[in-house]
Amino acid sequence: MLSTGRLIGIGFGLFAVVCLVFTYDYSRGRLPQTASPLIADVLAATTSRDCGRDATAIVQKYLPPGIEQAQAERILAAAEIVPPKPWFWKPVVENATSWTGETLEALRTIKTTAFGNNLLRIHLTFGEGRLRRLAAEVVCRFD
Repeated sequence: MLSTGRLIGIGFGLFAVVCLVFTYDYSRGRLPQTASPLIADVLAATTSRDCGRDATAIVQKYLPPGIEQAQAERILAAAEIVPPKPWFWKPVVENATSWTGETLEALRTIKTTAFGNNLLRIHLTFGEGRLRRLAAEVVCRFD
């Protein structure tokens, strides 16, 4: 027969294992996989606490002023991550592009966890088919 102390010890042990598994699964989004060098560089330069961080200098390496509009759109289309595959929460990937006149605004998810997403917001202004102005920042959204 098991003593009360041994049952309490087994209960605490099971609780610790369950907590470890849930913590591991929640944190699986911390190292996103991507084939995009733009996203990889932004991730390397930022941390999870860098909400509102200016990323214009990093993005300018891949989208320099004067680049053709079609080429810039191809680079933005390739900028995406492979979301994690956790077993009890569903990753939300927000990739959106909207045009307002000559201005393109692109949102790309660079990291997703159970607690929220980090997004790269890019504003591009074109003139005569070429990039004239660029601004980029890392934005955090918490669920």
